[in-house]
Amino acid sequence: MRSTRLAPLLALPLALATVAGCSPSAPTDVEPPKFDQSMNEVRDTSNDVVDKLVDAFPAGEGYAEADANAYPCQGEDDGIGRWIWALGIPSTDIEGTIAELQDEYGDAVTSTGTSSQDVEYSDGATWPVTGGHTLIEDETGSYLLSYPMGAGGTVMLRVETACGVLR
Repeated sequence: MRSTRLAPLLALPLALATVAGCSPSAPTDVEPPKFDQSMNEVRDTSNDVVDKLVDAFPAGEGYAEADANAYPCQGEDDGIGRWIWALGIPSTDIEGTIAELQDEYGDAVTSTGTSSQDVEYSDGATWPVTGGHTLIEDETGSYLLSYPMGAGGTVMLRVETACGVLR
Protein backbone atom coordinates (compact mmCIF):
# COMPACT_ATOMS: atom_id res chain seq x y z
CA MET A 1 0.00 0.00 0.00
CA ARG A 2 2.80 2.38 0.69
CA SER A 3 4.02 2.28 -2.95
CA THR A 4 0.68 3.61 -4.17
CA ARG A 5 0.96 6.69 -1.95
CA LEU A 6 4.48 7.52 -3.24
CA ALA A 7 3.61 7.18 -6.93
CA PRO A 8 1.88 10.59 -7.15
CA LEU A 9 4.82 12.23 -5.38
CA LEU A 10 7.29 10.76 -7.87
CA ALA A 11 5.14 11.76 -10.83
CA LEU A 12 4.92 15.40 -9.69
CA PRO A 13 8.57 16.40 -10.52
CA LEU A 14 8.28 14.74 -13.94
CA ALA A 15 5.04 16.59 -14.68
CA LEU A 16 6.53 19.92 -13.59
CA ALA A 17 9.60 19.38 -15.75
CA THR A 18 7.41 18.66 -18.77
CA VAL A 19 5.29 21.77 -18.21
CA ALA A 20 8.39 23.93 -17.73
CA GLY A 21 9.85 22.73 -21.03
CA CYS A 22 12.65 20.69 -19.53
CA SER A 23 13.47 17.23 -20.68
CA PRO A 24 16.34 14.87 -20.07
CA SER A 25 17.47 15.35 -23.70
CA ALA A 26 17.39 19.18 -23.69
CA PRO A 27 20.80 20.78 -24.29
CA THR A 28 22.40 22.06 -21.14
CA ASP A 29 25.11 24.22 -22.73
CA VAL A 30 24.24 27.50 -24.38
CA GLU A 31 26.19 28.09 -27.58
CA PRO A 32 28.45 31.13 -27.41
CA PRO A 33 27.77 33.86 -29.97
CA LYS A 34 29.49 33.26 -33.32
CA PHE A 35 30.76 36.84 -33.49
CA ASP A 36 31.93 38.58 -30.34
CA GLN A 37 33.58 41.69 -31.77
CA SER A 38 31.71 44.77 -32.92
CA MET A 39 32.12 46.03 -36.47
CA ASN A 40 34.20 48.91 -35.12
CA GLU A 41 36.48 46.49 -33.26
CA VAL A 42 37.09 44.37 -36.37
CA ARG A 43 37.81 47.54 -38.37
CA ASP A 44 40.36 48.69 -35.77
CA THR A 45 42.04 45.27 -35.86
CA SER A 46 42.20 45.32 -39.67
CA ASN A 47 43.56 48.86 -39.59
CA ASP A 48 46.49 47.59 -37.51
CA VAL A 49 47.25 44.99 -40.20
CA VAL A 50 46.90 47.61 -42.95
CA ASP A 51 49.34 49.90 -41.13
CA LYS A 52 51.83 47.04 -40.91
CA LEU A 53 51.44 46.24 -44.62
CA VAL A 54 51.83 49.89 -45.65
CA ASP A 55 54.89 50.30 -43.41
CA ALA A 56 56.54 47.31 -45.10
CA PHE A 57 56.92 49.26 -48.35
CA PRO A 58 59.86 51.68 -48.71
CA ALA A 59 57.73 54.84 -48.90
CA GLY A 60 55.66 53.57 -45.96
CA GLU A 61 52.56 55.63 -46.70
CA GLY A 62 49.17 55.02 -48.22
CA TYR A 63 47.26 57.49 -50.33
CA ALA A 64 43.88 57.87 -52.01
CA GLU A 65 42.25 55.76 -49.32
CA ALA A 66 38.59 55.23 -50.11
CA ASP A 67 36.12 55.49 -47.27
CA ALA A 68 35.23 52.13 -45.79
CA ASN A 69 31.77 50.86 -46.62
CA ALA A 70 29.83 48.41 -44.49
CA TYR A 71 28.30 45.32 -46.09
CA PRO A 72 26.34 42.41 -44.63
CA CYS A 73 28.26 39.19 -44.20
CA GLN A 74 26.91 36.71 -46.71
CA GLY A 75 25.00 33.83 -45.15
CA GLU A 76 24.86 35.43 -41.70
CA ASP A 77 22.01 36.90 -39.66
CA ASP A 78 20.98 40.54 -39.91
CA GLY A 79 23.25 42.80 -37.88
CA ILE A 80 26.43 40.91 -38.86
CA GLY A 81 28.62 42.87 -41.25
CA ARG A 82 32.09 43.72 -42.50
CA TRP A 83 33.98 46.74 -43.79
CA ILE A 84 35.52 46.97 -47.26
CA TRP A 85 37.89 49.68 -48.45
CA ALA A 86 40.93 50.21 -50.66
CA LEU A 87 44.03 52.38 -50.84
CA GLY A 88 47.15 52.87 -52.91
CA ILE A 89 50.74 52.40 -51.70
CA PRO A 90 53.58 53.91 -53.77
CA SER A 91 56.71 51.80 -53.82
CA THR A 92 60.15 51.69 -55.43
CA ASP A 93 60.67 48.02 -54.46
CA ILE A 94 57.48 46.09 -55.09
CA GLU A 95 59.09 42.73 -55.89
CA GLY A 96 61.34 42.69 -52.82
CA THR A 97 58.64 43.86 -50.43
CA ILE A 98 56.04 41.41 -51.78
CA ALA A 99 58.53 38.53 -51.38
CA GLU A 100 59.18 39.58 -47.77
CA LEU A 101 55.43 39.84 -47.04
CA GLN A 102 54.79 36.41 -48.55
CA ASP A 103 57.50 34.95 -46.32
CA GLU A 104 56.24 36.79 -43.24
CA TYR A 105 52.59 35.80 -43.66
CA GLY A 106 53.36 32.22 -44.79
CA ASP A 107 50.24 30.06 -44.65
CA ALA A 108 47.98 33.13 -44.53
CA VAL A 109 48.94 33.80 -48.18
CA THR A 110 46.13 32.00 -49.98
CA SER A 111 46.70 33.18 -53.55
CA THR A 112 49.50 34.66 -55.64
CA GLY A 113 49.82 35.37 -59.34
CA THR A 114 51.72 37.34 -61.93
CA SER A 115 49.05 38.06 -64.53
CA SER A 116 45.56 39.50 -64.79
CA GLN A 117 42.93 37.14 -63.40
CA ASP A 118 40.03 36.78 -61.02
CA VAL A 119 41.31 36.12 -57.50
CA GLU A 120 39.23 33.70 -55.46
CA TYR A 121 38.86 34.35 -51.73
CA SER A 122 38.51 31.44 -49.30
CA ASP A 123 34.75 32.09 -49.06
CA GLY A 124 34.39 31.62 -52.84
CA ALA A 125 33.99 35.31 -53.72
CA THR A 126 36.12 36.60 -56.61
CA TRP A 127 37.73 39.94 -57.42
CA PRO A 128 39.45 40.87 -60.69
CA VAL A 129 43.07 42.04 -60.62
CA THR A 130 45.40 43.31 -63.30
CA GLY A 131 49.05 42.40 -62.95
CA GLY A 132 50.50 40.55 -60.00
CA HIS A 133 48.68 39.85 -56.76
CA THR A 134 49.08 38.45 -53.27
CA LEU A 135 46.05 37.58 -51.16
CA ILE A 136 46.54 37.35 -47.39
CA GLU A 137 43.63 35.94 -45.38
CA ASP A 138 43.58 35.48 -41.62
CA GLU A 139 41.18 35.82 -38.70
CA THR A 140 41.30 39.63 -38.97
CA GLY A 141 40.21 39.79 -42.61
CA SER A 142 41.41 39.58 -46.21
CA TYR A 143 44.09 41.79 -47.72
CA LEU A 144 44.48 41.73 -51.50
CA LEU A 145 47.63 43.40 -52.80
CA SER A 146 47.62 43.94 -56.56
CA TYR A 147 50.63 45.47 -58.28
CA PRO A 148 52.49 45.95 -61.57
CA MET A 149 55.20 43.40 -62.19
CA GLY A 150 58.49 45.22 -61.86
CA ALA A 151 60.50 47.22 -59.40
CA GLY A 152 58.33 50.26 -58.79
CA GLY A 153 54.82 51.56 -59.08
CA THR A 154 51.64 51.65 -57.04
CA VAL A 155 50.35 48.73 -55.03
CA MET A 156 46.59 48.65 -54.59
CA LEU A 157 45.42 47.18 -51.28
CA ARG A 158 41.81 45.98 -51.02
CA VAL A 159 40.71 45.22 -47.46
CA GLU A 160 37.76 43.12 -46.27
CA THR A 161 37.51 42.89 -42.50
CA ALA A 162 36.32 39.86 -40.62
CA CYS A 163 32.62 39.85 -39.75
CA GLY A 164 31.47 41.77 -36.70
CA VAL A 165 28.30 42.58 -34.82
CA LEU A 166 26.48 45.83 -35.49
CA ARG A 167 26.05 47.44 -32.07
